[in-house]
Amino acid sequence: MKAHIFIIITLFLSGCASWPDEGQGGWAEKYQNYPLDDEQKDLNYTQPEEVVRSEFEHLVLKLELLKSQDIKACMPAQLLKAQIYENRIRRLIAAQMWEDAEHDLLIHYHGLNQLTQHFDTVQQLTQCAVVKEDKPALFSVKKQITDLLNSDNQFAFKAFEITPKYAVRLAQAADLVKELESISILLVGHTDSMGEMASNYELALKRAETVKHWLVVYGVPVQSITTLTQGSLKPYSDEPQTDSVRHSDRRVEAIVLDANTNNLQDNKAKSLVNWTKIIKSKQE
Repeated sequence: MKAHIFIIITLFLSGCASWPDEGQGGWAEKYQNYPLDDEQKDLNYTQPEEVVRSEFEHLVLKLELLKSQDIKACMPAQLLKAQIYENRIRRLIAAQMWEDAEHDLLIHYHGLNQLTQHFDTVQQLTQCAVVKEDKPALFSVKKQITDLLNSDNQFAFKAFEITPKYAVRLAQAADLVKELESISILLVGHTDSMGEMASNYELALKRAETVKHWLVVYGVPVQSITTLTQGSLKPYSDEPQTDSVRHSDRRVEAIVLDANTNNLQDNKAKSLVNWTKIIKSKQE
């Protein structure tokens, strides 16, 4: 009896410990070197230097905005310290010392946030800064916000959840929006040409609402954001439909507007609102 038990245990252990021949490894072997398609590669940053450069450009613009608000008149020493740190990071990037640059960027990010808060407090108490409108600086900030919100690779196929890469862009854009006053954002959802018009119309609106949700999470006032949808009726380009073209069609178009002004973008926004209402009534 004991001999039979010993044989059974031996066979059981040898079966569990055996290694399958090549080509018989099941799912583990199949996905060991599973290739990613272009869309999956775009969901995240693949190069650390791209992250560093993007965040550095964002912080440079943020400091320029503080300078345009005359922070030098109130806090010259702190401004000089921030500029020195910015130049240090610029040298690290030029030397391709990415880990050191990333470390200093994190410190610089928190330092600029503290500097902004202190400047707001000092300005309220002392009125030390001369109020002036620096149109080039404001234009640069608004353009950067627009570029960040309209960056590519926002959504996957049939999805309304934003990609991690686009989430970073939204956080950067929200950080700049909070520094400006009296602006509003129009978000227009789009889809590619695949699928039915009704479902694309709904999906595009969900995408716009998702972007709005994350901007609010990052601190943008909810009342300053309007969402609309155009479904699949307005492709990103007139090029023949390919996977890459359809990828660009899956987007939310962001229009940054000045509050209390009537300009071409405001007229475009009004026409989009009316257009969306017409489409919605037809859907109903």
